[in-house]
Amino acid sequence: MIGINKKNWPLYAVLVLYLAISVIMSFTPFSKIYIDVLNPLILIAIALFFYFFTRDYHNRNHNKYGKMQNVIIVIIAYCLIYYLSGLVFGFAKNSYSLSWKGIISNFYSFFTIAVLEEYLRHKLAISNKKASLFLITSLFVLLNIDFKYLFGITAWSDLILYVFSNIVPLIILNITLTYLAIRVNFTSHLLYRLVITAIMLFSPIIPNHEWIITNLLYLLVLAFVVSSVDYLVIREDKRTRKRELRSEKSVWALYLFTALFILFMIGVFKYQPIAIMSDSMYDYFARGDAVIIEKLDSDEIHKLEVGDVIYYHHENTYITHRIIDVEDDGSTYIFHTKGDNNELMDDWEVYEEDIAGIIRVRLKYLGWPSVWLYELMK
Repeated sequence: MIGINKKNWPLYAVLVLYLAISVIMSFTPFSKIYIDVLNPLILIAIALFFYFFTRDYHNRNHNKYGKMQNVIIVIIAYCLIYYLSGLVFGFAKNSYSLSWKGIISNFYSFFTIAVLEEYLRHKLAISNKKASLFLITSLFVLLNIDFKYLFGITAWSDLILYVFSNIVPLIILNITLTYLAIRVNFTSHLLYRLVITAIMLFSPIIPNHEWIITNLLYLLVLAFVVSSVDYLVIREDKRTRKRELRSEKSVWALYLFTALFILFMIGVFKYQPIAIMSDSMYDYFARGDAVIIEKLDSDEIHKLEVGDVIYYHHENTYITHRIIDVEDDGSTYIFHTKGDNNELMDDWEVYEEDIAGIIRVRLKYLGWPSVWLYELMK
């Protein structure tokens, strides 16, 4: 899907001009007025221009209703998984105002923008049979980046955090929306965008996710949308061979494996990989190695013995040291620990509730990427 129909270049030129105006206005004293009042009005004017310029174009995708059913199923599944994940990661209060005034203001500022942007995306997608997924996605990602905040970042750690927590999910979301605009219909990507926006604005509580969970959920939606829509395309092609269907199953297996691997890396399961940041346990393992911990419940913690290497929480950090003594005061167990490479034992006590797990597997050198990223963000 590469290339732009030359007669449609005014559409892209108008969006680039609008992007330039938005970036410039964000650095002026009138930025709030522009965002809250003028921006929606400008988008309405651009939408009217797109309407008259593309009124002879039509969406010629086949089996739009079958594809739409699959998209709705994926969106419903996303909503269920999103809120159920709060049972694992906890919930937080929504930071957006839920007063009537706040709801009306946010509806105008965000819902209006969402509808208009998806309309423009739809028009770009149907105006060119060879519409570029990359080009359309890039335009709408740029339209939604807070350049004033981005250019104000001075520390590498803040920049990396902003990229992964804001720009990466924005890219994944817009890839999904643009794909739906090209392969399905206007209703599909508008519905998905509105659901995401409604959850953000109007839900009293939201799951307390780290950025990696948000990215994972967006990736899963993208994977299942693409797979389900492409599967219908394959089924419609009478020349499809069994090899192509087997290939489709392989893609689904790859998506499932990727999702399970990410869930394993972030510690959803009983076993979790951890990167070693210091040489306090050398040479049992060293800085840059990785270990796999087994999470323990209270009964399992009671079975810990002297010599076990545990992963525990102490003063806002996690430590991996060896148990050298266990005390039982009648109501709880108290553990004393020491790093193999340290001369002295740790001068603090470790209680049952501090222990996260026990080391089960050691992997040489596999923790270095995490160590480098941690050092870069310090």
